[in-house]
Amino acid sequence: MKIVIFGVGAVSSVIVRVLYELSKKSLQDAIEFVYVVRDKAKAKQHFFKNQELLEVGKILECTSFEEIFSNPKQYKKYLQNSDLFLNSSLPSYNLEVMKLALFFNANYADLATDIYNKKVLQTLEFEQQSLHEDFTKKATFALINLGISPGITNFLIGERIYNFSNLPYNTKVKKIEINLLEEMQSKQLIFSWSPNVAIEEISYKPHFFKKNKLKAIEPFSKSKTYKFPYFKNFVELYPIFQEEIISLKHSFNEVEDVKMYVGGNEIELMKNLYQLNLLSDKYCYGYKDSQISINSIIKDVIPKMKALQTIEEYTLNNTIKHAEFAAIADIYLEISYPQNNKKIKSVESIGVSFSRFKDLVKTPYSGATYISYPTGIGAGILMFYTLLAQKNNPIQGVLLSEKLPELLGATTNDIIKRELTSYKIYLNNSIK
Repeated sequence: MKIVIFGVGAVSSVIVRVLYELSKKSLQDAIEFVYVVRDKAKAKQHFFKNQELLEVGKILECTSFEEIFSNPKQYKKYLQNSDLFLNSSLPSYNLEVMKLALFFNANYADLATDIYNKKVLQTLEFEQQSLHEDFTKKATFALINLGISPGITNFLIGERIYNFSNLPYNTKVKKIEINLLEEMQSKQLIFSWSPNVAIEEISYKPHFFKKNKLKAIEPFSKSKTYKFPYFKNFVELYPIFQEEIISLKHSFNEVEDVKMYVGGNEIELMKNLYQLNLLSDKYCYGYKDSQISINSIIKDVIPKMKALQTIEEYTLNNTIKHAEFAAIADIYLEISYPQNNKKIKSVESIGVSFSRFKDLVKTPYSGATYISYPTGIGAGILMFYTLLAQKNNPIQGVLLSEKLPELLGATTNDIIKRELTSYKIYLNNSIK
């Protein structure tokens, strides 16, 4: 199995590790990697506890990815005979890496899409879906928006909705609400995700579907109080716009309402910045000619993501006291019994949680954050078992994670969930 990875960072280093472990555990053929990076020295820093991953891989350093996109034949010795191309760099490279995968007759995966533009809102489709027929003709697949949320959340929702079709009574999904918890208690201000990405997400008007219509509200203008499983406190959640909303509505158009919320320490910080007007795109007084906005200044001075070695040090010296992630989807149901024309309403909650962050220092994943670890684990597991399933099943085209359960089947779905728990990512399932 050969995997080509564009961009090595906090998440992709976790993905590489989990793919390596799954390959050895499953007694598959030896796995190898090609790391396509712009700075070899920086890339190697992400493997400071995983030197063996450098030994089973080759580093292809180039000043610009465009060199490869425009001259793929020149890099044939690195890229040919690959099973999958992964874009873990900027979402703006998705289409170019997809075209490379098509050129070398390989599968594809990515972690995110740029959804903060008018085209996505108008078409309600991701740009990667424009290449669906191309991948279908090649009999290869493209998994998009992988991770823990989006990714595993969609997978679990898709599995549950698929199972509803096998019930002896009619079950209609009326509403889906996804609730995220991103909580960190630390002595210093530490971001678990790119602050610039977080600012972009928070500053963008939250969009959601209500009665099949796409609506938007001002950031932080509404909230709800929510209780996450196993988390001791109630959390104030705020609407947010992420890939799940477009993805789930695209896959399950009959669901009238789709909405997403997020809460936790980092979100409260962003709320304060937003309400102080510090995320504004307006020019600073006296600086209009130089195009300096308050937003750009905040992005420049706000603390950046820390290196893996620094996160490990913060964990060991108790600078980070606790960190926890959870993603819970509440599925609102209307169940109809044809025998007596009776209808009842129910809410099923499914999702994942990860709170064993401090235990990572004892593993090769030391230095990963409470966000990058579950994101990488979720993406790696979905990639690996889809690749295995493709050997026996025709899995092809551009695929959303919620469509995988029907394609993979019950046995593989159960294996995926068991793998998640083996990596201390716990599943939640309850009926309210």
